[in-house]
Amino acid sequence: MTHIPSLTQQQLELLRLAKKNSVEELQLTYEFPVVDSSEPPIGHPPFIQGLIDIHLIQVREKETSMLVSEFQQSSWTEFCEDLDYPTQADWDRWRRGFIAQLGEGFEQLMTPGTGFGQFSKVWVREISLQATQPSSL
Repeated sequence: MTHIPSLTQQQLELLRLAKKNSVEELQLTYEFPVVDSSEPPIGHPPFIQGLIDIHLIQVREKETSMLVSEFQQSSWTEFCEDLDYPTQADWDRWRRGFIAQLGEGFEQLMTPGTGFGQFSKVWVREISLQATQPSSL
C-alpha cells in the first residue's frame, strides 16, 4: 500500500514550485535568527527538512552569510512607498506592525531595532532544490 504523507500548505506550495521547475534547480534564499554569531545553525527550517526527510526534494546549500535582513528591508521599503520623508514615528509604526505579523516563536529574535533604520542581522542561506520522485510511489 502506498503511503501518502500529510503536508502543510507551505510544503505543498514549495513542492508545487519545485515540480513546476523540475528541469532546473529552484533557487531559494531564507533568513533565520543569529543566536550564536560565530556559526550558523545546521539544517533547514522544519517545512523544508520535512520534505527532505520523506525524499520529495533534494537540497544543495550554496552559501550562508550573516547580513542585514532583506525581508525587513523589503517590508520597510513597501511601507514607505507613499511617504516622502519617513520619520522615527513611521519607523515605530512599521516596527510594531512587523513584529505583530511575525507572531510567536524564534522569529521574535529577528525583530528590527528601535532606532530608525536598525534592521536585524540574520543568517541568510542560499539553497537550490529540486523535486525528486520517491521510490515508494
